[in-house]
Amino acid sequence: MSTEIAEYLDSINRQRARIWQTVESADPRSLNWTPTGEQTNSLFVLTTHVIGSEHGWIYEILGNGAQTRNRPAEFSARGDNLDGLRVEYERVAEETSRVLLALTDSDLGTTRHCAGHGDKTVRWIILHVIEHISEHLGQMELTKQLWEQTGTGA
Repeated sequence: MSTEIAEYLDSINRQRARIWQTVESADPRSLNWTPTGEQTNSLFVLTTHVIGSEHGWIYEILGNGAQTRNRPAEFSARGDNLDGLRVEYERVAEETSRVLLALTDSDLGTTRHCAGHGDKTVRWIILHVIEHISEHLGQMELTKQLWEQTGTGA
């Protein structure tokens, strides 16, 4: 495995660990709470969406896997514990590792067609996943902080 690919995988794994640290340390009552109602997403939705997005970009597009992602459903997800999400995230983490570890340096410059985005290089796709996880991780940390400030989520 190339150093570049190893660094990408390490970044994704570090961010994934921070997501779990954020949601596992959150008050379970806060998992479905949104700070501003319809304009924002809950911790549960954001976690579900990050899982779905990583699966879609890495497994489905880079790995040519079955197209199983249901993006609209990610935004209506609800739950009172993280057990199912943890199982799904571990499955997606394994997919991501398997797909990225199979890449070579020369693969990074090749292109894949991405619906809604056109043709993008493999490198662009991986960096997009890292950027996307980072964006939602920040939202999750802020949502958790806002819940903690309100004390009740009201």
